[in-house]
Amino acid sequence: MNMIVLMTAAGAPLAMLGLSTPAAPERNCIFMIHPQITPAVFESKEGKIVFPDRPTEYPCRYAKTKSGADVAFTNQNGWRFEVRIGHGDEGNWKASLVEDAVSGRAFSPFGESK
Repeated sequence: MNMIVLMTAAGAPLAMLGLSTPAAPERNCIFMIHPQITPAVFESKEGKIVFPDRPTEYPCRYAKTKSGADVAFTNQNGWRFEVRIGHGDEGNWKASLVEDAVSGRAFSPFGESK
């Protein structure tokens, strides 16, 4: 899996999470603006959390699980991201900071890379 699309809970396109290769437990990932994002979504709470400043590459943990794959990392503002993709290439994401959290839908458009 080299790319995951993140959407808001309402299903609006938000970001693409690019993951480095080769697939290993420790990888690097970076958020890219989804080409169909709207100004309202970019300025939303989710948008401000996903795109807090400038594009930054994050060290991330990638793990295959019985149910699919998990990716986890912390952004430059301390938000902890967890993305879970199931065997059907669909899943969810959440970001949390202390007692605040946001979440949404996720999918891997190209499926699991071998």
